[in-house]
Amino acid sequence: MAGKGKTAARTLEDLTLDSGYGGAADSFRSSSVSLCCSDTHLSYAHGGNCWHLTESMHSRHNSLDTVNTVLAEDTEILECSGQCAKLPELEEDVPWSLGEVEGALRKDEDLCVGNASREILAKLSALVSRALVRVAREAQRLSLRYARCTKHEIQSAIKMVLSWTISVNCITAALSALSLYNMNTGDKFSRGKSARCGLVFSVGKFFRWMVDSRVALRIHEHAAIYLSACMESLFREVFSRVQRSALVEKENGVPKFSVESLEQAINNDSEL
Repeated sequence: MAGKGKTAARTLEDLTLDSGYGGAADSFRSSSVSLCCSDTHLSYAHGGNCWHLTESMHSRHNSLDTVNTVLAEDTEILECSGQCAKLPELEEDVPWSLGEVEGALRKDEDLCVGNASREILAKLSALVSRALVRVAREAQRLSLRYARCTKHEIQSAIKMVLSWTISVNCITAALSALSLYNMNTGDKFSRGKSARCGLVFSVGKFFRWMVDSRVALRIHEHAAIYLSACMESLFREVFSRVQRSALVEKENGVPKFSVESLEQAINNDSEL
């Protein structure tokens, strides 16, 4: 009876995540956020997808090609060169909401988030989504050999895509989140994985995004924890650097943000 009660108390997030290597092999619906280049994905019967490798996976430059991929908004360049790999638009398909972004920023007491409007948060979300796609594409390439994505592939992708300082901070946050998750085993049936990791972002949403984006045939739950913790840390890192930028006007010590000042501060930071 006690075992049945614990099972019934499992949260929706725990039911979303697979206990081992999760449901990419059993998911056969196509996704608009797929990391594949081809738009003609053939859905086969239950048990798999038609997998298309991106141009960066065939290139001898490998990781360098992933980092230097032309962004989706550079339409003029893309029209001139049909061989450029186009990153998908993620404005509506990112595995986080603007409310979660604001909550992640408020988690750091040193950040002044009071004057950040919804427009600022939306622009920040669109910019960080670029890093999400690049990390996911590199993790996809690294996962080809064993057809599975674990925390090691995510960690290696973070080191390859992000700058050294930012990658160290993101990996430190990921290690901290995974350590909390492994320590909080006593209440795993009453609390979700995000709460056990101490994260604002939903680990379940990131896991589902990785499955729908076909990062790998099998995705371990630790990979989703690593990626969600990395993105949450990246939001705080970018926002803190923008706050410290001289381009952001300050009134009584409180930064006044605008979309233009946000873009200029990020463009002037070589690591961003």
